[in-house]
Amino acid sequence: MSESATYLVDGKALLADQCRTLFAGMALLDRHTKVLDRIEGHTVIDIGCYTGLFVCEASRRFPDKTVIGVDYFEDNIRMAHLLYPDMRDRFRRMSIYRLEIADASVDCITLQEVLEHLEGPALAIKEVNRVLKPGGALVISVPNPFYAWRIATFIWFEIGNSLRRWHGRRPNLGVEVLSENVEWDRHIYAWTPQTLLTLLTVNGFEYVDHCYENAMRYSVARWFLAVLPFLGPTQILKVRKVVAAARLV
Repeated sequence: MSESATYLVDGKALLADQCRTLFAGMALLDRHTKVLDRIEGHTVIDIGCYTGLFVCEASRRFPDKTVIGVDYFEDNIRMAHLLYPDMRDRFRRMSIYRLEIADASVDCITLQEVLEHLEGPALAIKEVNRVLKPGGALVISVPNPFYAWRIATFIWFEIGNSLRRWHGRRPNLGVEVLSENVEWDRHIYAWTPQTLLTLLTVNGFEYVDHCYENAMRYSVARWFLAVLPFLGPTQILKVRKVVAAARLV
């Protein structure tokens, strides 16, 4: 692989050495650890694997499992190959809407920080259902719309909009486009715990467990989320396939 090749990371073109420096020694987040604690079975597919960190750690922690990372964005797969050359065969490019995986062949799927980016989340969940075995597990993490900081920011933002209206100025709602030159890097859905479970329930899954990310840098924030964990930044939900999802024609 050429050292002069570039990789799109957060909308910026980085060289190979820059990617290694940026991601070398990066530790798992609390949400990653909580997803790891909930995976099961022999075959695990991490959809939306990004740099491959989770796949690498899951493979290290569970050497008896076959852990595969898939991502439709070519630069993410290239970056995973760059960072983990000894695991190249573990990373494959494919779309969540058309997984190149046999029906009912996977024990567990993880879907981390993906569903909020998708234009067709129900179609994606139907495809995940197709490849999971009966009784197979799906572990999802998505941003929590009830995150305390997000609520506070929203209130402050709308107070500002009220003042703009008061002074005859145009209010500004804002968007969540994270990288303008990366098609997938934006948030177009905000899933509450109830709407997320509804999406899964109507597509053949049943509830198993849920929790929230709450390991924060500052002690005050850690104390706050120890008391009110459901106000953490990320929600993690585990469900189990009970029936095949109805396919749209």
